[in-house]
Amino acid sequence: MASRGSEFEAAPAEGTEEDRLVRYGTSMFGGRPTFTLVRRETDGGGEWTLHELLPREQAEARRDRLERDGRSLSITPVEDLISDVAGDDLLSKLDGWTWDEWLGAKVARLDPTRVRALQDVVQEAVEGTPGDSSEVLTGGAGFVFLPETAGVRLAVAFRGVKPIQRVDRMRSLARGVARMSDEECYSRVASQTRQPLHPRRALTSRQSQGR
Repeated sequence: MASRGSEFEAAPAEGTEEDRLVRYGTSMFGGRPTFTLVRRETDGGGEWTLHELLPREQAEARRDRLERDGRSLSITPVEDLISDVAGDDLLSKLDGWTWDEWLGAKVARLDPTRVRALQDVVQEAVEGTPGDSSEVLTGGAGFVFLPETAGVRLAVAFRGVKPIQRVDRMRSLARGVARMSDEECYSRVASQTRQPLHPRRALTSRQSQGR
């Protein structure tokens, strides 16, 4: 994926509260980021956790639907997902957005071996996003908000790599995901979750990128 730096807008510090929001390219939620990637350190190295960010009503409805099918979904208040890695700078790192009544729906957590295997595809996906992506790409703890297209691509990679045991096959999967079009990523996520993604949401995201 090419760098998407031009598609995001950070309004001047002066002006209304809405003007100070950092917009992440999608229009479904008014430019609000729709995924977050968190990095935490373990004894064996860094691990990544990817969450999709949803209004409480949508997140709970998805969880309930999955539970009826005998599956599970972990949902957590957004600020609880990131408060321990943001530290005292939490408020300044929220890009002007408030997260009351928003939950993170867990996509997957990756151990250090899988983190290393997906390093390149993750770096390419988060490149150019408004947040400081260095926090999740280098040593230490941190997080970055993501636009929908980047989050969907990572969801494909994270879910795909989880059952793989051989490192060479993990790297092969990462290369394959990097070559996929945005449409292929949306289709793959929909098939993985049996959750149809909103075509209008995908379309408006792509239109905002001029792609």
